[in-house]
Amino acid sequence: MSLSVGNIVQTPPTASTLRVEQVVGTHLFKIMGYSILKNTEKGKFLESDNFNVGGYDWSIHYYPNGTVIAEGDYTSIFFCLKSEVDFVQAEVSSFILINQNGNPPSLGRMSTIGTFKNNTCWGYQNFVRRSAFESVMKDNYIVLRCVVCVFKVFRVESDFPLQVPPLLCLQEISHLLETGNGADVTFEVNGQAFNAHKVILAARSKVFEAQFFGPWKEKTDTIIKIEDMEAVVFKALLHYIYSDTIPAFSEMNDSDEKNNMAQHLFVAADRYGLKRLRIICENILYGSINWKNVVALLSIADMHNCIRLKEACLEFLASPETKTQFVETGQLTLAS
Repeated sequence: MSLSVGNIVQTPPTASTLRVEQVVGTHLFKIMGYSILKNTEKGKFLESDNFNVGGYDWSIHYYPNGTVIAEGDYTSIFFCLKSEVDFVQAEVSSFILINQNGNPPSLGRMSTIGTFKNNTCWGYQNFVRRSAFESVMKDNYIVLRCVVCVFKVFRVESDFPLQVPPLLCLQEISHLLETGNGADVTFEVNGQAFNAHKVILAARSKVFEAQFFGPWKEKTDTIIKIEDMEAVVFKALLHYIYSDTIPAFSEMNDSDEKNNMAQHLFVAADRYGLKRLRIICENILYGSINWKNVVALLSIADMHNCIRLKEACLEFLASPETKTQFVETGQLTLAS
C-alpha cells in the first residue's frame, strides 16, 4: 500500500483580538443614627441604594453586629451584584471607613479579583470591630467608602496582520517581462534599461494608465527615465506587476536588507497606486521595527499617511527600553 501526497494548500493566516477595559466607580454609604444599631440582631444587614458601575447594578450590605458566623464584636460588610447576568468579573479594591475629618483612617480591607453572578456577594465576615467604628464616628453617623473596578471584555477585529487580497492570475503573462516580446516602452533607471508593456502596466496601476492613456498621456516618449529610484527596486516593482509575487524578499536572508527593500518598495507601491503591494510591505515593516530603523520608518509613515505604522513607531519610541538603547548608543542625550 502506498500513499501519494499532492500539493499542499495553505489558507490565509487568521487573527482575533480581545480588548479588556477597566471601569472604576466609588460609592459612599452613609449610615445615620449609629448608636441605635448597637441593638441590631446579629445576622441582620443594612443595604445601600443600588449604584451602577460598568453597566451593572451593585449594592453594599453592612452588618452592624456581624453575620451569624462573624467573630466576637466584629462587623461584616459585603459587595453584591444586583443585575441579572450570568458572569461579571470585578475587583473590590477597598472597603474603607471615613473618619471625622473626611479622610480614610487606618481601617479598611483590600481585596482581589472576584467572579460575580446574579445576587452573589463578596466581602468580609470579620471587617472591623465596633469599637473601631465608634472611634471615627461623627455626630452619630458613619461613612463607608467602597471602590470597585469592573472588567469588561470586548471582542474586536484584529488589525494585524492586514488581510492581503487574493492573488491575481498574472503568472501566465510574467514571461512577457522576461522575454520582452511586444514591449513598447523602456524605463531607464540609474543606467539600467527595463522593457515593459504599457497595456499591462496600465491594467495594474491607475498611475501608469493616466501616464500612458490619460488626457496628459506621453504620446511620443517610448523611453522614460526614472531618476529617484534604485534599479533593484524598480525591477522588483515590475516583477510584482507582471507576476503578483516579490521574489526579492524570499531571496534575502539579512533582516536589515529585507527591511530596506520593504521601505523602498513601500514608497514605490504608494507612488504607483499598488495597494496590495503597499499592504505587503507595510506588514513587513510593522513587524520589524527596532531602534535602528524606527526613525526612518516613522518618517516614511508620516510622509505616506500610513497611520497604523506611524502609531506603532511612536509607541516603540515611547518605551523606556528604546530610550535606553538610544542613550547607550550615543544617539540621544537625556537632560539631567
